[in-house]
Amino acid sequence: MELLNKFQEFLADTGIKFAHRNREFVSLNDLFVYPDLRTIRESLEEQSSNISGEKLWKSENRLIIFGDEQSGKTSLAKRLFLDALSYGLTPLFIKGSNIQSSKIEEQIPKLVSETYTFISKEEFIQSSNLVCIVDDISASKLNKKARNKLIETLNSIFDRTILIAENSFRFVIPDLPELDDYKKFEILPFGHVRRSQLIDKWVGLELTEEVDDQQIWAEKDELRLHVDSLVRKGVVPAKPFYILMLLQSFETMTSQRLELTAYGHCYQYLIYQALEGVRVKQTEIETYFNVLSELGGALLESSSESLDEPSLTAFFKEYSNNFLPVDQEKVIKDLLNSFILQRKETSLKFNYRYLFYFFAAKKLADSLHRGEEAKKRIQNLVNTIHLEKASNIVLFLTYHSKDPWILDEILVSVMDIFNDEKELTLEASSLSFLQDFIKEIPEIVLESRDANEERLQQDRQKDILEERNEAKNSNLDENEDPANFIVKVNKVFRAIEVCGQIFRNRLGSMERRSLELIYEESLSVSLRFLSVFMKFSECVREESIRKIKKYIKQNGKLSDSKIIRNIESFYLEINYSVILAMLYKISFSLGSAKGRDIYIKVTESKDKPALNLIQEIIELQFEKKLDINKIQKMHIEFSKNPICCRLLKQIIVRHCYMHDIGFQDRQKLAAMLNIPIQVQRSLIMASKETKL
Repeated sequence: MELLNKFQEFLADTGIKFAHRNREFVSLNDLFVYPDLRTIRESLEEQSSNISGEKLWKSENRLIIFGDEQSGKTSLAKRLFLDALSYGLTPLFIKGSNIQSSKIEEQIPKLVSETYTFISKEEFIQSSNLVCIVDDISASKLNKKARNKLIETLNSIFDRTILIAENSFRFVIPDLPELDDYKKFEILPFGHVRRSQLIDKWVGLELTEEVDDQQIWAEKDELRLHVDSLVRKGVVPAKPFYILMLLQSFETMTSQRLELTAYGHCYQYLIYQALEGVRVKQTEIETYFNVLSELGGALLESSSESLDEPSLTAFFKEYSNNFLPVDQEKVIKDLLNSFILQRKETSLKFNYRYLFYFFAAKKLADSLHRGEEAKKRIQNLVNTIHLEKASNIVLFLTYHSKDPWILDEILVSVMDIFNDEKELTLEASSLSFLQDFIKEIPEIVLESRDANEERLQQDRQKDILEERNEAKNSNLDENEDPANFIVKVNKVFRAIEVCGQIFRNRLGSMERRSLELIYEESLSVSLRFLSVFMKFSECVREESIRKIKKYIKQNGKLSDSKIIRNIESFYLEINYSVILAMLYKISFSLGSAKGRDIYIKVTESKDKPALNLIQEIIELQFEKKLDINKIQKMHIEFSKNPICCRLLKQIIVRHCYMHDIGFQDRQKLAAMLNIPIQVQRSLIMASKETKL
């Protein structure tokens, strides 16, 4: 069946005008990535499970899919229509907002004529495998009885029916018995796998056959770093709309300008787009920003981060005393329609966390010069930087204000974490307890792997870990004792993330000494944490061995030496893994393609193995600089430090797996680092078998 040109244009329309330097027109097909969906439990006994959007057609014939605003519902509906055509089915697309009667059969002739060329209603109805896709059935104004009749009619006409609705429509389902047999799904936010796929599509818009492979990897990794830094869990929603808007904002800025500005510019871009989307005039945007800034300050003082109606009235009254009055009803309506604010029962609050953090920080920055109250609030946020709210507001604060006092407060707080501990710099003398363990574990082998598949597996693992963490709901309590060990550990990770973003985003505007100090202190606190972890791990190991020994005495059937040896090996492996993970954490938090001078200066001034390994990871990840001569020099320097030698090998092998390094360079690296490559290993094993 042939589609009308106008309907084809509708299917290709992204709903947003994207500007790309290599494309005059960007279609939905250019950028579409299937979401993952979760089945909705209909009883306590039923288990929820996830399904990829690509597999929806393998599900039941009656589906209803729920999603938040801007979660990609319409895009999914359009793609499902195209899928149906490609599978030889006969689909019909219906907009829920256009359904004005339950007698949908009367609207079919018009719908068919707006979709296909040279086909009548009768021919359409007589077609096999009829499919109906209703986009946003929740937008229909029909009452409950009429909606139920509508669904009954759809079920009788179409072999397959897919309904798409707002999340709020879930509360209507009990009143619609015709939906009892429907399989119900909800659209999930984009995890690491889906974000990578979307970034790949965006980068693919500009690819030509002449582009170097490493240049492609570099661009994908740079965009991935920016997106992951901005689309943080619970801050900016990980919806395709927001990810694409961020990618669009990067496109409008040169790569250099993006590095030299704070991420606050990207968040501000999202806010501008939201206001322009509801036709707020350019001349009024500053006023809306001011209202939101004052509101952010008010909500920061509120324990519930929301204002009820009396508090909202009082807020606007006070606002009118301090600034020119605004039309409260219009402002609130615009902010609700733009999804900047939302109503929760009788209260008003920011719709997304990043909006609250952005405007609360703006209010603090604007108040900083007015007295000590703002300074006390900022000091409290810095001291509780282990909490998500505090760390994010501090980040936005460094965008809104360049006051050096703020940076000084952050650095003092960082210096105070585990300040009585020495850094674990990975010198051979400090790692003697791991040396025997390194001798026992299997040698590293450089295998032939596909970089895309490696990255996919890594993203899948990240998604699994995030899902587990979400299930545990491991958020720290604001009332936790700051001296608590777990609080301190979380403070380390939050602190280096905050320092890393300040470092990266102000490379072009901050004095060298300040940049060196940020990098140096972030390294120092991370290595102090490693030292603490090693001590803690050792205590746990000894305590566990004592308990096992006691248990063995009560059960003579077990071999005590073997069990103790396994326990020791297990704890040593944890220590080694934590060291490697921390090196990557530091590198990814502080790394940039533009900070080379700072990294070299600090690394050379201290000349410690840990710093050299961190700099190597940064150069590989951010500069894509595989300096074989430098790697050889490091390998020689680590000849008497087997732990660092092993770490270096793993870092290089991982880079090869993630970047499709050429065979010639792989051979050089394998020979230089004494790493067997897969082919060599196979030949050695075959030779041994022949001799046997």
